[in-house]
Amino acid sequence: MTALPFDQPRFDWQAGDLYQEFCRFRQHVGFIFKGPLAKSDAKHKAGWIGMWIGQEGREVYKTFVFENDDEDNPEKILEKLESYVRPKKNKRMARFRLHQRTQKEAETFDNFVKDLKILAMDCDYADNDDVLIDLIISGVRHKKVQERLLEQGQDITLKRAIEIGQQFELSQAQVKFMRGEEVLKIDTRSHKKQPTKNNVSRNKSAKTDKPKSSKQNDNRNCSSCGLEHEYGKCPAEGTTCSYCKQRNHWKKVCRRRLKHVKVSTVQGDPDS
Repeated sequence: MTALPFDQPRFDWQAGDLYQEFCRFRQHVGFIFKGPLAKSDAKHKAGWIGMWIGQEGREVYKTFVFENDDEDNPEKILEKLESYVRPKKNKRMARFRLHQRTQKEAETFDNFVKDLKILAMDCDYADNDDVLIDLIISGVRHKKVQERLLEQGQDITLKRAIEIGQQFELSQAQVKFMRGEEVLKIDTRSHKKQPTKNNVSRNKSAKTDKPKSSKQNDNRNCSSCGLEHEYGKCPAEGTTCSYCKQRNHWKKVCRRRLKHVKVSTVQGDPDS
């Protein structure tokens, strides 16, 4: 039996929120029908859905009443599944849940907006977009995003509001990359160039009388970046310290910052 060339959808009937699970399942099915099974006819697609919904889903399928040949229509099957798992509408409760929704600390902006849209589906608002804009402004975690959204005035569209949130999140990710992950890559690269330079090799080198080249002697922790690198290849060269705003060194080795930390520690020590 050969493996199928795509990741098959699976409906989890044990999920805590069956409607959310159905939305995930239907999206996956949609991608499969547009991709690997795009050339399959409706009857074959209906058969695939029957396999993907599992034994419990097939028991539910038996309770469906179809008209004409709708039992071979994959869209009709999905509609009936959605109707089965979707909770009964209570627009007052749905609106309460929607207005309580705020962006969580580690949650992406896109996920926050996606959940707002799903919750708004049961609220029966005349204009969902207008309500969603208000809730994005009130519920987004970053104050700067709120400010930028409010600056747009009353003519802001939902599309523009989402773009502003996405752009801010992207810029934050780029800043973190430049300040943190980029440094990590430099450090990793430096160790890859000298994979044998560890504590054991240092002890070995100390015991041997073999002379070292001047280039080897230049490899030490740099006072400008705190990393170990070859002479003349300091990654802090040309950058600006985020603490003292002076150039060519980083905050973690900033002498002004370290001096301030030392003074603060001494003054705050009751035993000194």
